[in-house]
Amino acid sequence: MRSMVVAVLGWLLLGAGAANAEDSDFQIPATQLILAVQAAVRADDKAWFVSHLHYPVRYYGKSFHTIRSKDWFLKHYATIIGPELKASILAQDPENYLKNYQGLMVGEGSRNIWFADFGDGEGFKYEIITINNSD
Repeated sequence: MRSMVVAVLGWLLLGAGAANAEDSDFQIPATQLILAVQAAVRADDKAWFVSHLHYPVRYYGKSFHTIRSKDWFLKHYATIIGPELKASILAQDPENYLKNYQGLMVGEGSRNIWFADFGDGEGFKYEIITINNSD
């Protein structure tokens, strides 16, 4: 009987640990990323954006562009990360986001940034794959 109680307690503890691990793998990194993007927008931190680009990046604005270099992005930063896109990112609730097989979306409607996880399985490494800033 005692071994059965120990087994049940062990199973419960393992189950609780698995739920916490699953939650942290899914929600916490995405929430942290959203908060980091919002901080970068507030600070107009071009270096943060450059360090999170996964080339080539698709950009949909008034026209389509493929961002292939840091220099091109920096030259066009004010257009790419324009006021409407900034407002959409800042309006994003860090606890309520869209994440699916395509990645993680920050923003809403036609003004958003898509991130994909390029981590090696031991951690998360979200990078920008698409920027949408159009009507």
